[in-house]
Amino acid sequence: MRKLPLLALLLSTFTAQADLLTALQAYEKKDYPLAKQEFAALLPLANEQAAFNLGAMAYNAEGQARDLVKAQAYFDFAAAHQHPTAKTLADKVRPTLSAAQQQQAADLLAQLEHQIQIKPRHEGATKAALDHNREAIRRIPPEYPKKAAQKGMFGSVTMRLLINEKGDVDAVDVLNSYPQGLFERDAIRALKRWKYAPGEHKTIGRVLLTFSLGEIDHKKVQVIFDDNKLWQFSALGSPQHQNAVANLLQLVRTNSDFSQFVDKSLPPALGPIDKSFVASAKVVTDELLLPANYDLNAFVTLNDKGVVTAVHDGEAERLQKINSALLNQQITKADVPAGFYRLQAYDKKKQRLLTAQRIPETYTDEYWLEQAARNGSIDAQRALAALRTEWEMYLLEQQDPVVQSWAGTRLVLDGKKAEGEKLLDAAIAKGHATAKELKAVL
Repeated sequence: MRKLPLLALLLSTFTAQADLLTALQAYEKKDYPLAKQEFAALLPLANEQAAFNLGAMAYNAEGQARDLVKAQAYFDFAAAHQHPTAKTLADKVRPTLSAAQQQQAADLLAQLEHQIQIKPRHEGATKAALDHNREAIRRIPPEYPKKAAQKGMFGSVTMRLLINEKGDVDAVDVLNSYPQGLFERDAIRALKRWKYAPGEHKTIGRVLLTFSLGEIDHKKVQVIFDDNKLWQFSALGSPQHQNAVANLLQLVRTNSDFSQFVDKSLPPALGPIDKSFVASAKVVTDELLLPANYDLNAFVTLNDKGVVTAVHDGEAERLQKINSALLNQQITKADVPAGFYRLQAYDKKKQRLLTAQRIPETYTDEYWLEQAARNGSIDAQRALAALRTEWEMYLLEQQDPVVQSWAGTRLVLDGKKAEGEKLLDAAIAKGHATAKELKAVL
């Protein structure tokens, strides 16, 4: 096998990851110890590209003596975590090893798997039931920054908040935002003036505030992608660019009523953002023939007679339920062209058919937020820590003050005051102002 070119292999796939950009910069400068260190730091996040690159470095004898045992283990690790070309290379290295060396490679692979802290999403990552939003009964819209208004800029801010028994907001933390440094202050000011329904206990909430002047034009979105080379740098593994893509896609998909179905069978694609992607879903008809008490939302394929020829859903249990109710059934009275649609139940007695489209996974905010987090974006990691237990535990091990603050708050609310205050004090010691606010009101 000839020497493996890391950069060329990286550019050949959309699933390139890591603070790979930092690691690759070190690699290009032939600073192999730093590159190796950066790649290795990502293995606990099940980062297949980092493992692949470590395998290539071991095979190429870069910064080390040639080590086919390590190359085999790293390639096997990368292949097990869905790297597109690692299995081919692993299968080429394996026959060159003795039985003893193959056992050594297997032992090293087991060690690498053992250190994983974040499961890949396809392996059933644990959802965290951390936040329990009470109903907001008064929402104060944020002021639009003059600078942003003059330039027609738009964005979003994801925040975590503590709601007291009276329904007032006691503390707010920004988890993620786009563009960074523009809308956060106004978002916090507005959210602190919101009023929630009273409750028996303090609760932790999570809010996404969006900023836009009217509808978001797809041309403006594409300009942002083009000017900042977001697709290109995201494909190269830059976590900052991937996080920006995640925030932008979340914003435009929210604007379009999430009328896209994520079809994982579609090949990965990077742009462009077209008009149909940004546009809101349109009602095709509400003259429907549905089973009694049907109250599920679904994506369906219809033929020219209005008969459901296929049902689409990402959850197997829901798919089976919808299939049994709708497949091969005529569901519309009106003349509707054959095609792909969203069937929406918007109250207990009414349903409607909306325009919809299939999109690849690379057009979703969830995909890029996950990539950004696995590649080292602290903002993406904090956003996921509010949703998934393993990310919270990972950041607690990293002693992240934001996650320490909210994990500590939850412990106090759960009656574990000493444990919670220990985390809050640790965050305060790191200078996290919100931790001080939280401790004062708990």
